[in-house]
This record gives sequence, C-alpha cells and structure tokens, in this order.
Amino acid sequence: MKADLHIHTKYSGICKFWKLSFPDSVEEPRNILKVAKKRGIGVLAITDHNTIRGGVETKKIEKEFGVEVIVGSEIMTKEGEIIGLFLNEEIPKYLTPEETIERIKEQGGLAIAPHPYSPICKALGDRIFDLDLDGVEVFNAYHRDGIVNNIALNKVIKNYHKKPFAFIGSSDAHIARMVGNAYTLFEGNSADDLYKAIVKKRTTFEGKATPLYQAILWSYDIVYNSEKKLIKSLIFNVDDDIINSLKFYKKILGVFGGAIYMLTPLPIVSGFLGNYYLKKKAKEKIKEV
Repeated sequence: MKADLHIHTKYSGICKFWKLSFPDSVEEPRNILKVAKKRGIGVLAITDHNTIRGGVETKKIEKEFGVEVIVGSEIMTKEGEIIGLFLNEEIPKYLTPEETIERIKEQGGLAIAPHPYSPICKALGDRIFDLDLDGVEVFNAYHRDGIVNNIALNKVIKNYHKKPFAFIGSSDAHIARMVGNAYTLFEGNSADDLYKAIVKKRTTFEGKATPLYQAILWSYDIVYNSEKKLIKSLIFNVDDDIINSLKFYKKILGVFGGAIYMLTPLPIVSGFLGNYYLKKKAKEKIKEV
C-alpha cells in the first residue's frame, strides 16, 4: 500500500523567507483527501508545522474518502525539524531533538527525520545517526534539485549496518495536487500495518520530483487566497488574526501588491528563480557533506 507521510494544510502557519512572511499552505483538508483517493494513496499523514490541528481536522472526514489519516506534526527543534506520527497531543517547538523524540514516543508515536540534508529547511544533517529515530525521509518530492535526496539515501545506506532506519518517501505537499508525488510503500492495508512496517524497518519508497508548475501554482494559490482575505478584511473581520490586525493602508498596499503578482509573469519568474536558488544551494551542500 502507498502512504504519503508529509503533507501540509491551511493550518500549517506562517513561513518566512528573507523579509517576506506568508502562509505555508492554504489547502483545505477535503481537497487533500480527494487527490489522495484519486492517486491510490491509502494512508496519509498531515504534518503541519508545530501543530496537530490539521491532522485532527482531516481525520474527522477520512471515512468520506476511504483514506486513513495519521495525525502528525512537523516539529521545529533546536537543531532541525522532526516529524511526529500517530500523535494525540501537541509537542512544543524548540526543544532539543532528544526531548522532542521522547515526547513523540511517550504518545506511542513514531519519529521521522524529514529532508535531513536540505539546504533551505532546518534539517538535522548527520545528527540523525545520534538520535532514536524510527525512519528517515530519503526521498522528498518537494526538493526538486536531485541532489539532497541522493545525499540522504546514500548516507542512510552507508550507515545502515550500524544505524538502520525505515526508508520514507513523501510528497511534502503544500497544495492538494502535490499529494502522492512521492510515497512510502509497505505490506498491509492500514495505518496499523504501516506503523509495524516502520518499526520493523520494512518500508521502501517511490515517486518523482514535484513538477515546477506545481511549485508555481503553490505561490499563486498563496497570493490569491491572501488577496481574497485582504479585500474582505477592508469591510469585515476575517478568520485570520494577522490580517485583521493590519492597518488599513497596509491592507491596501497588500491588495495592490497581490494584484501585481497575479496579473504579471511574476509567479513564473519567481518559480524559475526559486528553482535556480534551490539547485545552487544543493550544490553547495555537496561540498559540506
């Protein structure tokens, strides 16, 4: 069975890149489940940043789509991100990696290292070999460079005899159409079977890099949804405390800036520039490891 174990929803919070702040995802849980069902994903994990709310909300509607949902979170530690799977309580960010893993396992959960050699995300790097992790994400579809995934896979294979991990593949989806770009394969037909397979290190992975057009659509969706909220907030309060707190003139500037972004080739230009930047940083990462 296929399991996509790294997916974000509209509950994933705010990201920062340079001096820009923007939502990590604006995707509705229902849309994620629709695509998962269409692509034959039998189990998925919602792993929003530093919260299990997205997983809890998505699990409420899993039976409508026949896709089993694992409640998870991508938790920021002092040294890099760790994914907790099968969670039922929030885990605070900025603990040590050891403390974070302990909190995960106290709930009966599993600890996974996402994109361990990412040059653009907070990643654990070689610290994965010192920690009590259950699995390592050796293929992350969102990292399109073709380099950092190979670094992770080669290092995990090289050290497997002394520190075995379950091999994890994930989409790291930020919009619904990214779901299933990569996934973990396991024997069985349920989340319980997946749990056992990860513990026994009997998983493998398949997938392909996220197409560039999907990364471009992600940025467009972020701006489009923010634009709608900004326009509505000029008259009414919206379900976004950050937007509600903005001064009127800043909302006007935001609407104007969003319109320029959407009505010009900027999404395409920013997509290609972002792709170039990722590949450049990935090549630098080779020299570091």
